[in-house]
Amino acid sequence: MPEEIRHFSLVLIETLDRAGMRALAYAASLQQPVLVIHVSTGEVEAERFRGQWKLWGDHLPLQELVSPYRAVIAPLVNYIEALHHQRPDLTLTVILPEIVMCQRRFSALHSRTAARLRRALRPLRKVVVTTVPFHV
Repeated sequence: MPEEIRHFSLVLIETLDRAGMRALAYAASLQQPVLVIHVSTGEVEAERFRGQWKLWGDHLPLQELVSPYRAVIAPLVNYIEALHHQRPDLTLTVILPEIVMCQRRFSALHSRTAARLRRALRPLRKVVVTTVPFHV
């Protein structure tokens, strides 16, 4: 039954740009508990993001993951799997901002992290991946 499904939203944010802010707004509109996840490649980047996060409002909980080898997918999948095993009663909704270019030739300039992460999370039960497009 729909009322028996308990949601928990995870918003994956690389930077606090317009696409990221749109994904955060979408997550807030769902009126479910939200956790923001940011993967940093080092302490300098993590500190920079924390400064931006405090300016933005800091009203949502933030989980920072540090991946010094620029790997993004593996740390995210490991964290989401661990959270999924801790709380198997929850349906995890992973919200990904995605920049969509109006002209196809420019789309190769943007990371394909969203598609790779979606494929990596597909085998997990009760994990839903939602992409929030931001059209440029």
